[in-house]
Amino acid sequence: MLFDRVHRALVQRRDQIDDLNVFPVPDGDTGTNMVLTIRAGLEALHDARRMRRVRDVDDLATLVIRGVIRGARGNSGVIVSQVVRAVVEVVTGRDEIDAALYADALRHARDLAYEAVAHPVEGTMLSAIAAAADAASAAVADGADLLETSAAACRATARAVERTREQLDVLAEAGVVDAGARGFEVLLAAVHRHVSGEGLDVVVDAPRGLTTEGSGACHGSLAHPFEVQYLLDAPDAVAGELREELEGLGDSVVVVAAGGLLNVHVHTAAVGASIDAALAYGTPTRLEVVDLGDAIRSSSASRTGHAARGVAAVAVAQGRRMHALLADSGVALVEHAGATPSVDDLVGAVESVAADRVLLFPGARQVTEVVRQAAELARTDGYRVEVLAEVDTPVAVLVAATVMDPAGDPDDVTADVRTAVEGLEVAEVVVAVADGGSTAGPVRAGELVVRVDGEARAVAGDLPEAAAVACDLLGAADAEVVTVLHGADSSFEERGDVDAVISERAPAAHVESLDAGVRPAVLWIGVE
Repeated sequence: MLFDRVHRALVQRRDQIDDLNVFPVPDGDTGTNMVLTIRAGLEALHDARRMRRVRDVDDLATLVIRGVIRGARGNSGVIVSQVVRAVVEVVTGRDEIDAALYADALRHARDLAYEAVAHPVEGTMLSAIAAAADAASAAVADGADLLETSAAACRATARAVERTREQLDVLAEAGVVDAGARGFEVLLAAVHRHVSGEGLDVVVDAPRGLTTEGSGACHGSLAHPFEVQYLLDAPDAVAGELREELEGLGDSVVVVAAGGLLNVHVHTAAVGASIDAALAYGTPTRLEVVDLGDAIRSSSASRTGHAARGVAAVAVAQGRRMHALLADSGVALVEHAGATPSVDDLVGAVESVAADRVLLFPGARQVTEVVRQAAELARTDGYRVEVLAEVDTPVAVLVAATVMDPAGDPDDVTADVRTAVEGLEVAEVVVAVADGGSTAGPVRAGELVVRVDGEARAVAGDLPEAAAVACDLLGAADAEVVTVLHGADSSFEERGDVDAVISERAPAAHVESLDAGVRPAVLWIGVE
């Protein structure tokens, strides 16, 4: 789904975006704040579905918007929350997203983002959002379709990001582009990949530890040495009044509101007064005060070496398109095309990643033992390796890659992956190669066999029928999310027929259909 793809893309580039962060203060957290903000919206979406709190699409939209605003972190995160809000508000209830609707969403994002910031500064994420909105509008006016409009917005954003070097002296001195603008470019490229299936190059910035240091100057300098952020339950209408009051107490003032919830951010020397300003409207909650001087020193220290990520993963997968799907998550891949991969290949993949802990996803039951052997050998070389045997299908690998946070605490990340996979029910459809029998009854060569937990459960004559049977076996009627991985040999028409059947069998679910190119199965279906 779109949220997952954007989250994966930002997680993959988080360190690079953090390293670019010199404006408004060089505290190195722009990428992290964007990831945390998007994750908050994603978690709100999953929680709403899991807890059956959704009455209709409008209710779901409200919960997602409140979730992303509640979880927004820092300057960049609060602005990104407005991009998410704009997209949700524009597309909710629409059966089809076309070029005009896409342009509307970007224009709404631009308007909300500029409105949220007390003193908008060009050469920042705001400039990138505006460039995307203008390019999309121009493309629609020229008769472009959705894919052309999306590509035009991405190209304009990339140009705007490079221009930030010329727009802010602090960026020119440091030799970098604006971190927030680059983060928005990564976000928009992930959206383009979602709507088109095609990747767009985003410039690879200097790796951690190599970013050029500037003079240390920043907007407003450290005359405002503390970052204050809090939530406030108050009418949306008071956002402007509170924003105006905080302007007199500091800079980097950003206040956003949605449905009676305000997220307030300011850099200030007057911490108490910044909090007191909210008391006229309500009681602040989730109050956070950060000493920006400490944050800058910590960020600078982290750039002195190439710290390993907290968690990395190696997955056994097969199929070129499956590899492309996983590439967004940064998971190292070992090919499995029906044959068991070698221990040497697996050990080499583990050694190629730098992390405190390496998770191994077998991807298929028949390779679990060789994966365990590789893990034991890798451990002798000092690697902390853990085999997650429950990640034993292509669907489970994708789910695991989606929830894995490379910078997270290793124990928490491992637990998150296990929890996500634990609630997954999976079926595969394979072609019988010879006449015979199975636990599902007599089987003729060429017929389709539906397997659940590795056991043949039914036989079908064509792919749509097999998909229907699989959905019934998995209880898809009550599913919240259905993931469909199509095989390498399935045609465009077959994929369309299968997706139609699954949508009918799982009417309440979000169906994520992916041309994954898997073999030897012709279809995998996962139900959550």
